[in-house]
Amino acid sequence: MKNPILLKEFRQRMRTSRAPIVVTGYVASMGILTFFLLYENVQGQLYLFQPARSQQVFTILSLIQMIIVAFLTPAFSAGTISGERERRTLAVLLTTPLSPFSILFGKIIASSALQYLLLLASLPLYSLVFLFGGAVPQEVLAVLVFQLFTIFIIATISVMWSTVALRSGWSTVLSYATVSFMIFITGSIGLGLQSLASNPVDADVARYGQFFLSLNPLWIEAELENAVHSGNAEWVLFVIFYFAVACCLLPFCIWRLRPQWLWRIPGLTRVNERNYQ
Repeated sequence: MKNPILLKEFRQRMRTSRAPIVVTGYVASMGILTFFLLYENVQGQLYLFQPARSQQVFTILSLIQMIIVAFLTPAFSAGTISGERERRTLAVLLTTPLSPFSILFGKIIASSALQYLLLLASLPLYSLVFLFGGAVPQEVLAVLVFQLFTIFIIATISVMWSTVALRSGWSTVLSYATVSFMIFITGSIGLGLQSLASNPVDADVARYGQFFLSLNPLWIEAELENAVHSGNAEWVLFVIFYFAVACCLLPFCIWRLRPQWLWRIPGLTRVNERNYQ
């Protein structure tokens, strides 16, 4: 069954002139950056291509792309539900036969569709890298799938913050705070703890540092590219942790959309719908 929210959001976002402009500008910018990195790594000697240096280009390019799409996703996701509330259209949306989960799922996929398009449009740039021996198709595929999953997680949390918060300003702040935690805070704490663990006695400190690094998408992506080595499949912990965060936020989102579902619980009073409309 087709999701009408998803179809409506797709048509509104993709029929504007902003979508092709953003895609064209993004691919052009990443293309210029790729050629610049390749040229610098061979130091102007175009007949010398070293796989190790091309691997560095692949790592830098993918990490920059991850940072860009990670901070671009909340801009499209943080105001999805709160924007409906501010425009006084949320009440009309809730009168449809769609369930709260269908509304949230449609908003999540639609708000992350442009980022998915950016990643797919940039795939030819990766082909330039592994043509010179810098990467293999398996690594490119693993990085692409991980980036798609990370965008989905960030979009999910941003839409949920947009549902829980009453205003788009607060949901935007919470969404960017989440992205900052994922990229900067976990990386700083993890690397700091590992730098303190300079001897085997500090094994517990090193494990805590590794735990925080396993929550950092840049570290996991570098591990998939064999740029760093930890010996463990840390991406599994990354997936489980953020999936658990999304599952914990889901009941609050459903409560915010359908507070009357709590009326059946003894001891709870009726919620004034004006608080979330």
